[in-house]
Amino acid sequence: TAFWSKMLPILPVVVHAWLAAPQLGTYAAPRGCVRSRATPKMCAELPASAVEPRGPQPVPPTSYDEAEARGFELYQTGEFERAIRMFELAQTLPGAGSDYVRQKQSGMIGSATAPPNPRGLKLERFATAEQKLIAQYNIACCYSGMGDGRRALELLETYLQQVRNPLDQLNEMIVDADFASIRTELLQLRGQLKEQEKPPGLFGLPFGNPMRDLAAQVGVEWKD
Repeated sequence: TAFWSKMLPILPVVVHAWLAAPQLGTYAAPRGCVRSRATPKMCAELPASAVEPRGPQPVPPTSYDEAEARGFELYQTGEFERAIRMFELAQTLPGAGSDYVRQKQSGMIGSATAPPNPRGLKLERFATAEQKLIAQYNIACCYSGMGDGRRALELLETYLQQVRNPLDQLNEMIVDADFASIRTELLQLRGQLKEQEKPPGLFGLPFGNPMRDLAAQVGVEWKD
């Protein structure tokens, strides 16, 4: 009785503390921890780099020049696949080309930032054909760096079909270090181009002009 007479005054406090305490067998993951799938009751501390927010992500390029520069950076670091995507994106962004297109609502009223435009025209910029060709050349460089010589050669053949003086362009490709892995194929391609660029003979025949050869033998100047 003496024991209970001493416990009765503090019994409500003990009961309240017991009710407020977490029940045995329950688990609450503390903040800053994640549950492991293998051991769901274990708590793995996250590294500071994973918990803290990262720095600002790079802003997507908004022009051909920005995408091209980003592609060069990726190429130099050996990230060829990402560089290819960047050069492909460059062809769809505003470049050196420009044109005026008519807007749907003509006669728009000017504002503090936009002057009056009574004709409803809008200036649009786009990548020129030359810029797109350069991007294709750069993509071929990436495929060559990845070891995909077949795809690189296909792109270069298409490139040569769209440029002036393809033989001169091909000579530059042969000495380009980016295409060292397909130099043999480029030399073969140059031989084919030389055959195609040979002037036709008399009446368009594949052999030379026999009359010119005869005139040379008798010492007479021949004029075409």
